[in-house]
Amino acid sequence: MIDNEFETWLVKNKKLKESSIVKYIGAVRTISKDLAKELGIDLKIYDITDINEFNKIYKLYYDNSELMNKNKKGNNMYSNGLNCYKEFLEDKQNINNIDVKPVDKIAKEENPLKKSTKETNNQIQKYINSKGFIYKNKDLNNFYISLKTKPFVILAGISGTGKSKLVKLFASAIGATSENGQYNIISVKPDWNDSTELFGYKNINDEFVPGKLTEIISRASSSENVNKPYFICLDEMNLARVEYYLSEYLSIIESREFKEGEIVTDLLFSKDYLPKESKYYDLRIPENIYIIGTVNMDDTTFAFSRKVLDRANTIEFSDVDLDSLDFEEEECEPIAVDNSFLKTSFLNIKEALVADDNFLRETNKKVKEINAILKTGNKNFGYRVRDEIVFYMLENKICELLNEDIAFDYQIMQKILPTISGSESIIKGILIDLFNYCIEGEKISGNGDYIKDCETKLKAENIKYKKSAKKILMMLRGYQDGFTSFWA
Repeated sequence: MIDNEFETWLVKNKKLKESSIVKYIGAVRTISKDLAKELGIDLKIYDITDINEFNKIYKLYYDNSELMNKNKKGNNMYSNGLNCYKEFLEDKQNINNIDVKPVDKIAKEENPLKKSTKETNNQIQKYINSKGFIYKNKDLNNFYISLKTKPFVILAGISGTGKSKLVKLFASAIGATSENGQYNIISVKPDWNDSTELFGYKNINDEFVPGKLTEIISRASSSENVNKPYFICLDEMNLARVEYYLSEYLSIIESREFKEGEIVTDLLFSKDYLPKESKYYDLRIPENIYIIGTVNMDDTTFAFSRKVLDRANTIEFSDVDLDSLDFEEEECEPIAVDNSFLKTSFLNIKEALVADDNFLRETNKKVKEINAILKTGNKNFGYRVRDEIVFYMLENKICELLNEDIAFDYQIMQKILPTISGSESIIKGILIDLFNYCIEGEKISGNGDYIKDCETKLKAENIKYKKSAKKILMMLRGYQDGFTSFWA
């Protein structure tokens, strides 16, 4: 992606603090959005890689006094950011002062990044369908955005709904297969009480024996592979307690930060654990590793702790459409993508604020409203959950894949509802308030036959977050039986 190249260029060529680099990148995004609105065209400056086109946009911006005044904000961040991007393109193409293309041509050209994301996801769906499997377009888009938000996703639901298959097919659709080592499945065993199977251990001779995950991370970290996405499917991950065997990964993944345009983490092993000559000595989790866990919730499995749920998007697979028998007749070829297709864009809330301040604050307001409902029963969440909901919504807005209400509906389902369980009386109140949050118009009281009231509301068309409302109704039915859970 060009914005990642721009960030790398800034680090290399400008003596700026990391915070200033983030601001310059955000400034270019803001100018792009304002110009697009002013000119009535589909425009993103990061899609302009030709200096001819950029010079015209550059002139349009500086000729527009209203936009110039709007973006001054007491400093030169916007003009400096745009000037830096101009230098970046000039360096990239090694040309200066070339005649510009007319602005009407820019208006007619399609946004290459948007086209790439949408068309790539549509091609992925066609590929999967040609293999004899059907997943809804919005569900595949949600899976993609969840992976892009954070490279740790949980797929939950009844057996046989295609959870493990989705991981393999999605990976295969973009060229990651078991044959080339970019797709790996690790079957979790019930006796995993620590991380040795995944990370490794020292034998009686004090020799390090790498675990399965360590070996994959080592391969993915090599210079020839670092730009290729690597998928790891932890199959039936809750046959053992996840926080026992995956705690190191869950902790290290929280240390991610941008350095010179790359996402880096803390070391996998402490400096005194391995000798310097070991190839695993300075190993970190690279930005091209994506872990997807599949789970079946029954009497043979363990429930998830809040530590695990707060760190993942939990996607439920429970709807089965047995009438869906329309498959692609022609064989579809996989498409080649590099890791930028899935790479996370935001790691802290400051970066997201710079990218789209107004949208972030609007989303944060909705998140605060939900957290206020949860707080009544001490089920409220912290900054991590808030941030990841915001990042998901912002990633979706940038890619323009899902309607905003549909996207937020997925986030209620994936980040809020999985943490709610219990039999206390306050649980009923929380679920009723959340149900009312999901609908529009007259609210239900929670008195009398509240199940019937919910069913009546769900038949209406004015349901803002229908997927979540349906799930809440199921959880309320469970509460009537004495205990409710997202997993029931």
